[in-house]
Amino acid sequence: MSSRRLVNATRAALALLFAVANALPSQAPPPAAVSADTVAAQRLQVSLLTFGQGTAVFERFGHNAIRIHDPLIALDISWNWGMFSFDEPNFLGRFLSGTSRYWVEGFGTVPLLAYYQENDRHTVEQVLNLSAAQKLELLRFVRWNELEENKYYAYDYFRDNCSTRVRDALDRVLGGTLKRAWSDSLSTYTFRSEALRLTEGTPLSRLGIDIALGPPADRRMTAWEEMYVPMRLRDRIRGLTVPGPGGAPVPLVTSERVVFASLRDPEAAAPSALPGLYVVVVLGTLVPLALFGGLAFLSALRGRWPGAQRISRFAIAGIAAVWYAATGLIGLAVIFMELFSKHVFWYGNWNVLLLSPLGLAAAWFVPRAIVGGRGARAARWLAGLCGAGALSALGLSVSGAIGQSTGAVVVAFAPATMYLALLVPALTLIRPART
Repeated sequence: MSSRRLVNATRAALALLFAVANALPSQAPPPAAVSADTVAAQRLQVSLLTFGQGTAVFERFGHNAIRIHDPLIALDISWNWGMFSFDEPNFLGRFLSGTSRYWVEGFGTVPLLAYYQENDRHTVEQVLNLSAAQKLELLRFVRWNELEENKYYAYDYFRDNCSTRVRDALDRVLGGTLKRAWSDSLSTYTFRSEALRLTEGTPLSRLGIDIALGPPADRRMTAWEEMYVPMRLRDRIRGLTVPGPGGAPVPLVTSERVVFASLRDPEAAAPSALPGLYVVVVLGTLVPLALFGGLAFLSALRGRWPGAQRISRFAIAGIAAVWYAATGLIGLAVIFMELFSKHVFWYGNWNVLLLSPLGLAAAWFVPRAIVGGRGARAARWLAGLCGAGALSALGLSVSGAIGQSTGAVVVAFAPATMYLALLVPALTLIRPART
């Protein structure tokens, strides 16, 4: 969720950070040391920085960081758990298999804010109402976490990402207050609905997410799980109270300001029910198949226009080859993720009925059967099985029995596959017109 570009912290700020933090004891100090540390910690200001959507797909989900600031000694560092590198060996394979490696790193806040402003990312700062002891604990934790042996973690885009790491760090110093407040409170959103909402306007990315996610992504999240989206964490803590001195409840956020107002369109309130790309997919395939199929039938029935029938058959064969190859490859990817990925939200994916790997075989047999009559029986079987899978996917989607939101994907892919299941037998059984 953060950019590849790294904003370098200033040497002076880092040196001051290490000087201050190294003075803090790692174990329980004597009373006098506690008093001195407490006085120093009272000057610290801890903030949650939240950055809105960016342009790249991985920036669409927003980002956040924890800022710790002491103006007296010019300490101003923001810790960011969203660091990754495209240059890591087998980056794509790691991402797909669920073994991506991310890490935490601290940066000077001023250059960090300048970077996000340069990229037109809406930025909000919320100053947190933490006690001196909680501030010290948080500073110790982030210093420990950024050590080389502790900084890396296995990234999971829903359960363990840059935002959940920030949430967990704050919950740690608050004694579990956040988790107690949110873990039993149901959100109105699902993992899928949030992912689709935030990728609105990037149609190919949205289609890929919609196809890839299985039933686990369609259960309602808890408010705790909802925090995988940085903007949701920002919004949730606004009205939250936590135990203050003496146990009296106090607001967690003492002040909030917009550091930079982006000129981008605001994030979508909800995902669109049927994006334009889905309509293009269904109509762009079904309409040509219907037109050329009708022409081929008319030519065969009248026994005339052999040239038109030949052209129609070649056109249908070409469309069918591309369609079956594409849906077959997608289906193969879905099965691969089911078997070999650690991304549990891809498991149990019913879209494999609609996007069947059998399409790869159909991409070979169906065009040959339509144009030259070779392998017609195999072509009819394969087209029929793919059509039956699409019909089953349609029925399950309408019934809601599978617990997976597949409606938009079914609308995009089922009509053409079911139509080919009828068209292929018809074209391989009728006799083409002769000159």
